[in-house]
Amino acid sequence: MRKFTISITLLFLFFTLPHFAVGQEVLTGLKQNSQLVKKSKIVNKKDNIVYEAVKLPFVEDFSTSIGYPNPELFMDKQGFVNNSYPLNPPTLGVVTLDALDAFGKVYTHASSESFTADTLTSRPIRLDSLFYPTKRVIRVQDSIYFSFYYQPGGGTFPDGDNFYEWERIGDQPETEDSLVLEFGYETGDTIFLNQFTYGDYILDTAYAPGDTIINPFMPNSFYIVENYLDSGYVIQLPMDSIFGPEAIWNHVWSTPGVSLDSWLAEDSLRYFKQVLIPITDYQYLRNNFQFRFRNYASLEDNGVIGWASNVDQWHIDYIQLNVNRTCTDSFPNDVAFVMPSQSMLKKYQAMPWSQFEQSELATHFENKLSNLSNAIKNTNYTYSVYKNGNISVENYTSNNENANPYYPNGLHRYAAHSSPAINFNLPMDVADSAVFTITHIFQEEGAGDSRKQNDTSVFVQKFYNYYAYDDGVAENGYSILSNYPNPEIALAVRFTLNNPDTLRAVRMWFNHVLNEGNEAPFTLTVWNDNQNKPGTVLYSQPAQLPAHEDEFLDFVTYYLEEPIAITGSFYVGFQQNHNIQLNIGFDCNNDGRQHFMYKTTNTWKEPFLKGTPMIRPVIGKYFAPDNVAIAKYEKINFTLYPNPTTNFVNLRVENDNFSFSDINYRLFDVFGKLIKTEKIADIDTKIDLSPLPAGFYFIQLSQSQQIITTAKIIKQ
Repeated sequence: MRKFTISITLLFLFFTLPHFAVGQEVLTGLKQNSQLVKKSKIVNKKDNIVYEAVKLPFVEDFSTSIGYPNPELFMDKQGFVNNSYPLNPPTLGVVTLDALDAFGKVYTHASSESFTADTLTSRPIRLDSLFYPTKRVIRVQDSIYFSFYYQPGGGTFPDGDNFYEWERIGDQPETEDSLVLEFGYETGDTIFLNQFTYGDYILDTAYAPGDTIINPFMPNSFYIVENYLDSGYVIQLPMDSIFGPEAIWNHVWSTPGVSLDSWLAEDSLRYFKQVLIPITDYQYLRNNFQFRFRNYASLEDNGVIGWASNVDQWHIDYIQLNVNRTCTDSFPNDVAFVMPSQSMLKKYQAMPWSQFEQSELATHFENKLSNLSNAIKNTNYTYSVYKNGNISVENYTSNNENANPYYPNGLHRYAAHSSPAINFNLPMDVADSAVFTITHIFQEEGAGDSRKQNDTSVFVQKFYNYYAYDDGVAENGYSILSNYPNPEIALAVRFTLNNPDTLRAVRMWFNHVLNEGNEAPFTLTVWNDNQNKPGTVLYSQPAQLPAHEDEFLDFVTYYLEEPIAITGSFYVGFQQNHNIQLNIGFDCNNDGRQHFMYKTTNTWKEPFLKGTPMIRPVIGKYFAPDNVAIAKYEKINFTLYPNPTTNFVNLRVENDNFSFSDINYRLFDVFGKLIKTEKIADIDTKIDLSPLPAGFYFIQLSQSQQIITTAKIIKQ
């Protein structure tokens, strides 16, 4: 059974969709965080564990995992632990507060006005006692300080005057989009909380947009459905308000939204600012002290369909709470990786093993390393490469070198550490795939380093059956718009084979948008190369739609009806004849501008947006690596008649003994607007087109939410 957290609007609430605007290349924020969607679907065996209060020192630099904050230290799951959005953090990994909830989706109460968004709440902390080296009571005289680093989202402009606003990663919080820190504790009393909990409700029938659902948990309440819901879905509905423990929270610090550029204009090394707060109030010296960060956000509203998305990020790093600190205690005794390690290939994040040649290897790795302390540290660096987990390929060692403090010297740039050479070849075989694990270690010589967790960075190099310029994480959605009503829009990404091969499929990652407003048709297209530009169309497959095969998976696979032979350089992408934003995933951390082109008329143009569209061609033998769904459904043979038609069209299923389990059709106009959707329960289905104007329409058949096929209908 599939479970969904859906957006349901109270009867007296109404939302107006904005109109789309025209332009050229367009980037929008994400409507959901797929990594958190995946995490939210995994049953966590630790959810029922009762955690002990955290003992001092409390230290967290978010360097050990991606996704939710460490449940041993934090109570909630709204913050997003990542290394994709921040720019030069103190150490590898931050927690990001934004406009997406714990399920990775835009908050249902989000608006263009400032609203409360994420909360990051610590577990109770034993601020009443020290336990090492001997147990004793904590006093105000113990000089207790709480500290953290923070950075506003939106990045900065690294290229001086040659920048565009869209090159930013993430979104800058405006003045009203503040970051707030509070200290608090539970009093031990129980009070009326005046808030809702949510209960699971299994739908016994299908609902279309505009239908009402009677809430079984709350008398005299009912709700309007915004999206199509099938029978058997599990939705969450609000239940009665509840009682709970009383908590006192006090505001201790906040900052309004600000641009990172303004910080760097004052200090070119000030990518993050550190805040130190003394704890001098006895009310906090208790066995259940807590802190929490909260952010306020406001959605952008500029009249473009699908534009309202994730905004106003704040990045938090290196939280510390301990005794015996001072107001000058701003230099952790730590050397660390700053950003994650990268691919060992020159161009690609991944490529087919059958196409790999040694010339594809880069000449060196690129590491960002830092010494956060205020003293010179003697450091060493190594990396190792293993094939398939157990075959040693390379073990690199270098000379020790002193690392100067980040302030005022910047990153550690000793070449043998920050740019180590790749002087090895990969062992080849006739297998259909290979995986290489590259482990980088940068550490202080001896035992002085206070936090070893951030001294290691691992990159898994995948050689399966596809090419990828992207790293699998979308920071934005990419679309192309035109000033013309019937545009000739196209996006083409270039790939180069080392040996002739067969193209079997294309994988794409599409951004979820409000009410799936990007479900507009496109033509999957393959071009040959003509003097470093897309040339002749080698293959086209019309009437495709943006899709998401499964909530556990990011990429959807579009299979070619007939695999095609290809050689040398070729292009894959899509064409569209409308101005609806398709919002394909855009990886802003890997600059692929030299590998793709777009057009809105007859002329191909080079992109100016820094990043790469998430499009991956599948080459050679087919097999399913990670994060790709294999559709399991019975092929439907059907006919549409009469076609063209003036009023009705009949859909006839030609399969013998066909099972009509969870089969639906959806009818779209040429601009991708959903007109109607119904279940198919019999061999013949009559579809009424009489209210519709003459023109082209698309009918899409799906089973268990997996798209099976799309066909064209002409109404005269």
